[in-house]
Amino acid sequence: RNWGEESDESDESSGPPPLDVWVFSLHPVYRMQTLGFRRPNQVREAVYRHLKDLLLSGRFSPGERLSEPLLAQELGVSRTPVREALMRLAEEGLVELVPGKGARVRVFAPEEVEEVYGVRALLEGEAAREAALRATPWELAELERLLQAIDEALREDYPEQMRRDLEFHRALVRLSGNRTLYRLYEDLLATLALARSALPTLSQDEATRREHRAILEALLHRDPEGARRAVEAHVFRFRDLVVGRLRKEGG
Repeated sequence: RNWGEESDESDESSGPPPLDVWVFSLHPVYRMQTLGFRRPNQVREAVYRHLKDLLLSGRFSPGERLSEPLLAQELGVSRTPVREALMRLAEEGLVELVPGKGARVRVFAPEEVEEVYGVRALLEGEAAREAALRATPWELAELERLLQAIDEALREDYPEQMRRDLEFHRALVRLSGNRTLYRLYEDLLATLALARSALPTLSQDEATRREHRAILEALLHRDPEGARRAVEAHVFRFRDLVVGRLRKEGG
């Protein structure tokens, strides 16, 4: 870009950009190797989206420190968009900003997790009930494909397994056709995924497989109440496991 054009990379100073901004602007190959950024004016949003995706897929552990300089270096950007992204994530309740210590991944209290999973059971249970009544055979076939994709992830790649697991559940809620319900579920999803990251290894667990399959079978058999019960059983088991882990770690 030409200096003088507005850029999300720039700091508040009116002088020339810092060295890392010049490097980022002058080397398109380097730029593509970071986050796939295409234009400088997309940097702020790209950094925010990328860090949020990492949080939701369990790439960071609860309580883990998020170093602003290290993140900026890894992404090939200045510290400004990273700082702003962390502030946005803090507003969403995913990151805590600790005075004098910087940012860290939020740690949830067991009581908060119980609340989140309780709301999830209500929303996703109702979504499953509605999906059993209205989803097309083609939509259910796609849902089954998403379910199979969980087991196709590498056995040691727990973040990818969890990402696919969450995508299966998001697709299930979309099949309800209830846009208000889906919007509420999306608002809950970030908190849910972060709480779930306390137990990142269960997406390919045999019990999880059985529960996922029970949900799908109820949908295929057009059993609204059976689908709702299957979802609730799955959600409440995970609630108990996550809460148990948090209480054990808390002593």
